[in-house]
Amino acid sequence: MMDADKPNIFLSGQLFRLTLFGLFSFALIAACHQQITSRAGWDPDDQLRLVQLRDFLNGQSWFDTTQYRMNAPDGAPMHWSRLIELPLALLVLIFRPLFGQPVAEMVAGTVVPLLLLGSIMYMLARVAAHISSREAGILAAVMAGMSTPLLVQLRPMRIDHHGWQIGMSVLALSTLFWPGVRKAGIILGIALAIWLHISLEGAPMSAAFFLYLGWQWIANPEEAERLSWTIISFATVSLLLFVGTQADGMLAPTYCDTISPPHIWAIGFGAAIMLPALRFVGDNKILRVAAVVVAAAGAFALLVAQASECLNGAFGNLDPLVREYWYANVKEGLPIWHQDMQTALALSTGAAIGVVSWLMVYRKAKPAERGKLLTIGFFAAYSFLLSLLVFRTISVAAAYAAPATAALIASLFRQYREASIPARRIGLVAAMLFLMVPGAIIASLLKVAVVSEKSAGAKAEKANDACESASSVAAMGSLRRGNIIAPFDMGPTILAQTQHSVLASSHHRNERAMHD
Repeated sequence: MMDADKPNIFLSGQLFRLTLFGLFSFALIAACHQQITSRAGWDPDDQLRLVQLRDFLNGQSWFDTTQYRMNAPDGAPMHWSRLIELPLALLVLIFRPLFGQPVAEMVAGTVVPLLLLGSIMYMLARVAAHISSREAGILAAVMAGMSTPLLVQLRPMRIDHHGWQIGMSVLALSTLFWPGVRKAGIILGIALAIWLHISLEGAPMSAAFFLYLGWQWIANPEEAERLSWTIISFATVSLLLFVGTQADGMLAPTYCDTISPPHIWAIGFGAAIMLPALRFVGDNKILRVAAVVVAAAGAFALLVAQASECLNGAFGNLDPLVREYWYANVKEGLPIWHQDMQTALALSTGAAIGVVSWLMVYRKAKPAERGKLLTIGFFAAYSFLLSLLVFRTISVAAAYAAPATAALIASLFRQYREASIPARRIGLVAAMLFLMVPGAIIASLLKVAVVSEKSAGAKAEKANDACESASSVAAMGSLRRGNIIAPFDMGPTILAQTQHSVLASSHHRNERAMHD
């Protein structure tokens, strides 16, 4: 048996990481073969992103994300960032001269999500190793590669922005465990700025990072440098991304679904208060608390004064008819109690297990180890609670749960090696297997428990899926080019597979056409 005190070159080296990543990539490519070869993606967002990518490569302006084959002749305004299309465009430009457009799109749609997955596995492994052990790092990487909430957003041809949101969230978390404070603060600020630029869905978690850093500074004045560099890079990159993607700059109209001028002014106000305070306040705890409160409250007040309509969220002013018949039925944006039981348990169990695992690991940790454990515990608990309110954030919660769960499994494995009673060893193995893939086990048990019959409704749903498939829609390409009224989720497939135009899809800035 291997000596636990001696490092294993294979397990701790790059070779193992690359081998692990290669195995997961091969399995995912095989499992997603149909989506890759058809270039159909996994949902309307993937399909419309592919259409947007083609338009960009065909000469549509960097500053113009309007989808002109929707709601003709005006086109449908889109809130998506071109930033997501850059790596996809680069790969298409590299491979198109060699293999043609279809193959180049397959390569880009496969490579980009898998590289994101590999990066996330690596970062979570580093975090787990930092808070626990090398073995926990390996386990965290394996768990990330088998996590359903992560794989749903990081599998081949999942080319929309959700994978990038997870990537930025994990990068932000990992910087909190870096030894170099200046570098860590700069990268943290950049990660949060990109995350918010991609989608304002990242605002609650971004607020959590600043809350955590602010609290750290209040408790310990020596934390000022990390917070200072985070604020500088966050404010700077947010401004650069805004002016670099908005043709009108600071004169651009206000939107509640993306960074707009009011958000930039609020960020600037917070930075203007905090940066001098971080430099000059020093050991006065009352002044440190006052600076944090004034910066946060003032930034929020400034945002409300300029964009009070955004208090109701990105969809606060949505057309009532569209809200009732479309948005109210988009379950992923609703709390967990609006999801069906099987989906909710299968996807959220891993995040919940992470919080429980952290409590168990923290309780047994030595006092010197509890500081870094508090960091991962705060973000694991915060992200889990957020996922209960907005279910689509479950992927970030699952990622944040992995290091703590891996630490618990590593602890159980040490107990397993020391146990001599067969029944205890068997119980520990069962516990470790469950902790590795709790969602999959729960989903399997529920499928066994639920009686499933092929009803007429199920048959109709299967027939509808076949009608809306990429191969079925592609057959419409033989028809004379026209403007088609189709169900929202079918619209992007029509745009991606044919030269036809459509009235609307499930993208809310086109609400007038959605209403029609």
